[in-house]
Amino acid sequence: MSEFSYEKLLEALDLHHNILHAEQQAIAARDLNSVEDILARKDKSLDLLLLAKKGGDSNYPAHIQSRISSVLSLQQKNTQNFKKLHIQDDQPSDSVENSNPLFRRLKKAYSR
Repeated sequence: MSEFSYEKLLEALDLHHNILHAEQQAIAARDLNSVEDILARKDKSLDLLLLAKKGGDSNYPAHIQSRISSVLSLQQKNTQNFKKLHIQDDQPSDSVENSNPLFRRLKKAYSR
């Protein structure tokens, strides 16, 4: 992979990392509308990542491998946090979230 390709990959990783941070904040705030918007942005960001990675080998320099690990770790944390939210909201209650179709769709997205 050329130095230019590594730069593109790092830019894509940085963008995705920023989106994951926004997702983390939205999950913590239980802002389901924002989470849904962020999921759409995250899909586009993943497409950019795949495009930036295309044609390269998997022997990345340490600074890129570190960034990839950071992105994967943050994604895993977001998934776990959303699952915790899901478990809390599965408790019997009359909360709006339990009857909200958006909330149910988001639960389904994170339970994959």
